[in-house]
Amino acid sequence: MNKIFTHYLTILLLILVSSLHAKDINMDSLENEITAYNREGKHLISQKKLSELLLSNELNENQEANVLFLMATTYRSVNDYLMCIDYLERSKKIAKKSSKESLLTMRIECEFAFVYFDTKDFESCREVMKRIAEKNYLDVLPENKAYLLMQEGYILLQENQYNEAEKRYTESFAIIQKVDQCNLPVVYCKLMDLYSHKKDIQAVEKMYHEGWKISHKCGILKYKVFLAAEMERIYKEHELFNDAYLLGIKLDSLRKLEDQGNVISEMHIIDKAYVEKDQEEEHQDVFREKIGATIVAMVLIAFIIYSFLRSKRLKNDKVRMKVEIKEMKEHLDSYSQNSHFNGKIVNNELSFFNSEKLTERQIELLKLMAQGFSNKEIADELFITESTVKYHIKNIYSILDIKDRKDLFKKISEN
Repeated sequence: MNKIFTHYLTILLLILVSSLHAKDINMDSLENEITAYNREGKHLISQKKLSELLLSNELNENQEANVLFLMATTYRSVNDYLMCIDYLERSKKIAKKSSKESLLTMRIECEFAFVYFDTKDFESCREVMKRIAEKNYLDVLPENKAYLLMQEGYILLQENQYNEAEKRYTESFAIIQKVDQCNLPVVYCKLMDLYSHKKDIQAVEKMYHEGWKISHKCGILKYKVFLAAEMERIYKEHELFNDAYLLGIKLDSLRKLEDQGNVISEMHIIDKAYVEKDQEEEHQDVFREKIGATIVAMVLIAFIIYSFLRSKRLKNDKVRMKVEIKEMKEHLDSYSQNSHFNGKIVNNELSFFNSEKLTERQIELLKLMAQGFSNKEIADELFITESTVKYHIKNIYSILDIKDRKDLFKKISEN
């Protein structure tokens, strides 16, 4: 009997309790449901359903990893890439623990490639696509392979390799046509860009109308916005300003229906509950380990007392019991250590904090950063999530041309 035994017995008890609460979920059915909601622009319904599952404490690890992945795809569908990446990282961390989740791990890789592509981080996108290609697209879903081919086509198009780009788009079109025709508007949009480079406006308009018909038939608002925005851009690029103006009116109406800004804001509010639950679970894990260690300690003490009564070596048993009790106490005490934060005060009147480029919220957050607050402390202070704090910080760095917090304090001292 020792600390190693104590540790493993505690883990075994926790796994047993978790398995008793695991919920039977058909992940394929859930994914189809979430995909349908997202296509219809009902992202809040998707998020609420997924959040309820994450908050239920009834998921096993594989289920949780899959639900986190679906949450990431929901955020990507509203172009909230920071939250998407955050959920992908969480899903990836859990999926790595299971040898049965190679398919999910590859889907996560593909999703990272899509995010980097959407945010025009083509260098990171190429790295991920290279890793996937090196595995001969093993465990890559056909639809994901089609999207990867489209991305390759787009990169080739930027290098003026029109024929090679068209080959990738054609191959992608053939795959999606077999898998899910409702996603064909994405390929049509890429073909619009290709024919625009070739200055064939008639072909562009044909692709636009074909894509629009499918988007309308499948009820996918996002694709309508996607196609209209691309068509408007192409009209302007070719100086067809009257056509661009008329399409712009149509696009404004579509964006009002989509109401993406308010949707993202509400999703962040809902997400706060899961983040707080996640943090609470971390504290509960520590508490469970304490309880588990205490239970095992009690078992050990009972065993020692029993041995003491039955053994003739009373003195040796007493010494051993004291040593083990001391080790247990040290083990439990290690969990009670807390950190203390000492922030520094800065001059809020500095011109650095009165930039017209920043919103009042960003200035408020910047001042807390300057005082040495951590992301979590800022989140608690402003009643927002850590993910939202990271989102604001990234925007502040971009506006003020700051690399990191070290650079921030350097610029404050210079001011």
